[in-house]
Amino acid sequence: MRSPPPPSSSSSSSSSSFSVFSLFQYAFLALAAYVLAGAPLLEMLRRQGTYSHGDGAISLQKLESLVIPDANLTCAEHRFGAVHILSREPLVVYVEGFLATEEVGEVVGLSTPLFQPATVWSAGEERLDTSVRHSSKAPVPRSHTVRCIESRARAFQGWRPFVFVEKLWAQRYGPDGHYTYHYDWSSVSRKQGRISSFMVWLGSECTGGGTHFPRIKRPEGREWCRFVECGDGHGEEKEGVVFKPVKGNAVYWENIRPDGTGYDESWHAGLPVLSGEKIGLNIWSWFQDGYVPPKEEKRDVEMD
Repeated sequence: MRSPPPPSSSSSSSSSSFSVFSLFQYAFLALAAYVLAGAPLLEMLRRQGTYSHGDGAISLQKLESLVIPDANLTCAEHRFGAVHILSREPLVVYVEGFLATEEVGEVVGLSTPLFQPATVWSAGEERLDTSVRHSSKAPVPRSHTVRCIESRARAFQGWRPFVFVEKLWAQRYGPDGHYTYHYDWSSVSRKQGRISSFMVWLGSECTGGGTHFPRIKRPEGREWCRFVECGDGHGEEKEGVVFKPVKGNAVYWENIRPDGTGYDESWHAGLPVLSGEKIGLNIWSWFQDGYVPPKEEKRDVEMD
């Protein structure tokens, strides 16, 4: 009996081609299903990863704290009372009427239910230490008014490329409330860092509680004594400049030089409140070289 003839090479080739084609087909269908499911693994990696542009890596948690400019935001015109330059290097500017009375009231009202004891960071660890920082802090819900304040802070700086206002925080200090000397920047480079700060006073029914910059020279003109302590013979006069808490007013300063190094002069403290209560609003801005945010798929719901 003859054995059956071996399969022809054309038949074998056809079977092999069919198998390869089927594998590609199944792989394509699986990939399509994965994408339609929202690519969960990529989303997980995205949330746990970092954004990097050149040598400017930044955590995605930090990116989520930045305010993405909204081209469709409309705000009523706001006029400052007056603007005064205190220092040119580093740039320090005092702003009268940065917030209107109604805006102050709204920000305080939004923040009050959310105040919690303020923490400090040390060696990458968050902890309570009232010897360093004795106050309460609250994230400010982003109502339409708050969004306009964010936009105002960005406009004040000239809409600089790759500079983003960080979401706002309110700070509350009771008797003996203070924050010892510190920088608003921790690590900086030419690619990224907290480039500037505003301190805005929301409540100034207190004694003490000034914001002290010991390395910035106090201006000589007596006109400044409305806004800074000029030495009235009561208590020890401090070196440098101490800004008085004045509701609605603000002081703006820059933290980082163009070469990416931090200004030593930006070292400052919130001096102890002797009586009453002080409430402040921190508006920080972050520089991230080359970062162009994607279009927001979901915008925070505006509050009435």
